[in-house]
Amino acid sequence: AVVSTQSRGEASYLDVRVFHPNAPSYQKTSIAQLHKTHQNQKKMAYLRRVLNVEQGSFTPLVFATSGGFAPEVKRVLERLGAKICVKHQEGMAETMTFIRQKLRFSLLRSTLVALRGTKRRVIQFDASETDFRLT
Repeated sequence: AVVSTQSRGEASYLDVRVFHPNAPSYQKTSIAQLHKTHQNQKKMAYLRRVLNVEQGSFTPLVFATSGGFAPEVKRVLERLGAKICVKHQEGMAETMTFIRQKLRFSLLRSTLVALRGTKRRVIQFDASETDFRLT
């Protein structure tokens, strides 16, 4: 759970899925439809439990290996960016660039770890003293 992306005091649960749109099984399906399909699969698996048991909100974060993401991801990132802008008194453009950059590298790192494993401990990221400007 993370601090709410929806409303104050509500826990938000995010689940990431990355798919390869150029896979042979997806050849006849549009990217938009693939995003929707994967989003719906995640919602079917987790939404009811999160709403009823955890009493929070659930958002599936669906990414394609080609670099695209589902519309719900955009809404979550914009909401997160707005909260960070207010907290750190930074511009929205710099904040969104920072978030996207961190997200890309995190997804890439996760992919590499899944493919070859890791030999080092996991590094925790602390954003409290981060300058979001790219100067």
